[in-house]
Amino acid sequence: MADKLQLNVQGTAATVISETQLHKRYISVWNRKTRFDDGREIEWDVVGHDTPYPTFVTVFTFDSKKKTTCILKEYAQGTNEVKYTCTAGSYDRRKHSSPLESAEHELSEEARLKGGKWINMLPDDQPDGISELKWGKNRFVPYLCIDPEQDPQPRARDNEEWMEVINDVPIADLKRFITTGQVMLPSVQTAWMALDYLAEHGLL
Repeated sequence: MADKLQLNVQGTAATVISETQLHKRYISVWNRKTRFDDGREIEWDVVGHDTPYPTFVTVFTFDSKKKTTCILKEYAQGTNEVKYTCTAGSYDRRKHSSPLESAEHELSEEARLKGGKWINMLPDDQPDGISELKWGKNRFVPYLCIDPEQDPQPRARDNEEWMEVINDVPIADLKRFITTGQVMLPSVQTAWMALDYLAEHGLL
């Protein structure tokens, strides 16, 4: 059983035979042809951003005195609805010197927060980032930011963003939002890792 539970994230399950970009705007779509070890050749639709890894960052905030977090109500264009999210945004090498700087900028833009103690929660065996979706190319770096403060001069948001900041959310409420399917998946991953870290260090 132990062997069956081991996952080699550095390995690959198929050989990529070819990849052709079909569309590019906010995201790109590729036709990828792969071959499995048993000889099957399959063509796939793969989507994502046409940038180096990691593609984006996510930030879970935690107020160590109140034992609360800050989340966003954000418009999700794919399903045309509003969902809960952690702060998240692209790692743009034209604007950011590192994923951490990207995370700091996004926290100011989206949550109107700055400072705090930052913890990079990316696993050592996944240096390119955690994969976002089965059929997506994007990878992200999850961060925990403990005790950020209000930013009196927050950075400007992008024109297409629609979001509302929800401060002082109890962890029990966050868990309820997650278990009722109201939180986007990269934010769920980041929250799970952050809560595990906080519990391990006696901060919850």
